[in-house]
Amino acid sequence: MTMLSLLRPLLLFAAAFAAASPAAAAPAAEPAAAVVKRCGSPNQAKKRACYALSFEQRLENGPAPALELLGQIAALDGDVRRDGHMYAHRIGIAALSATADMGKVFASCTPSWQSGCYHGVIQSYFLLTEKAGGVIDAASVDALCGDYREERADLLFQCTHGMGHGLVMLYRYDLPRALTGCDLLSRPSEQELCHAGAFMENVVNATHPHSIAPAAQATAGADPHAGHNGAHAGHGAMSMDAATGGAAPFRALDPNDLHYPCSVVGERYMIGCYTIQTSAMLHHTQRNVGRVAGECLRAPEKARATCFLSLGRDISTIAPGVEAEEVRLCALADPAFRPVCHRGVAGSIVNMDADPSAGIPYCKAVPEADGKGECYAFIGYQAMVLPDGEAKRAKACALAEDNMRGRCLGQAEPAKGT
Repeated sequence: MTMLSLLRPLLLFAAAFAAASPAAAAPAAEPAAAVVKRCGSPNQAKKRACYALSFEQRLENGPAPALELLGQIAALDGDVRRDGHMYAHRIGIAALSATADMGKVFASCTPSWQSGCYHGVIQSYFLLTEKAGGVIDAASVDALCGDYREERADLLFQCTHGMGHGLVMLYRYDLPRALTGCDLLSRPSEQELCHAGAFMENVVNATHPHSIAPAAQATAGADPHAGHNGAHAGHGAMSMDAATGGAAPFRALDPNDLHYPCSVVGERYMIGCYTIQTSAMLHHTQRNVGRVAGECLRAPEKARATCFLSLGRDISTIAPGVEAEEVRLCALADPAFRPVCHRGVAGSIVNMDADPSAGIPYCKAVPEADGKGECYAFIGYQAMVLPDGEAKRAKACALAEDNMRGRCLGQAEPAKGT
């Protein structure tokens, strides 16, 4: 998974705990179909709360059983599939109850659901560290993901990106302070991954507020029935004003400036910001893809390709699984950037289930003139940043058209601008 293909828009999770009741409790081995039947409700808050409780009951042996159940339920309930990244975040947060277990729990996550479990574990780690009075400084931040630097580039990405999520939560959604926290990392490449995670958390919380898990809330002293926004002031018993030195809270988004906060942050943060900014733009324009494509042309030149890649990722959530419509929406982009948009769609499809083969039908639907070859090349690249990448790439590329198989197999690096 790359830093540029991370997010699907998420439905409101703020009431996720409110409707759970003792009667809704389920045995750990309850089949997915039974969970779907039991949790089915026209009240979305109750439905999400019921599912969340079912996932949390599978965490005794780590996140893997809960993630497996998530996949099974998502195959039966389209709402859960659409919200899978958020459920995976929640599973990761709830799975970690002690900082000493971070490495073990983190490694037990999987890259499915846009790797939400990994990010949730890091978020929980920061909250637990703060509650315990631990120090969050350059040495501790730089050491957190250090074990993955030599041999596990996939986990290094997940850890540093998750760090951005965690720092934004830790600092009560004071985005500039969280970005400064990312800068404590010693390697520029890791700083950039962390920046992208910070901007993602900023946008997601503003457009689709979500709740944190009971373990993190209890650690922070928050009301276990409060939503994500309601729980922030309780983290470590510190108010927003206290966390920001009495200053006004940072304004996450601005409906009158579709490029905010990218338009006000320093240039070194610009690429990280535009990796997610189209989600904010689409939120403010009621999913007007054509208008957002025009806005991407107005982005600073160095960030335009990133903006169109972000748009492609978001298009994959507007018409999921309908390749012809996804292709049509990318065609609203300037012809020079349509290949980038298609890479964004394909990458998002791959990252949904960490399965490069899932992106092949989309690339088949892309016209050659609009970047079919680049679509396949990006799938090949995406495969290589997943565990067992070579085998997954070979399996996926075998499904490509004969004249595109080489493009799928030959891309060792992402195209320029991604």
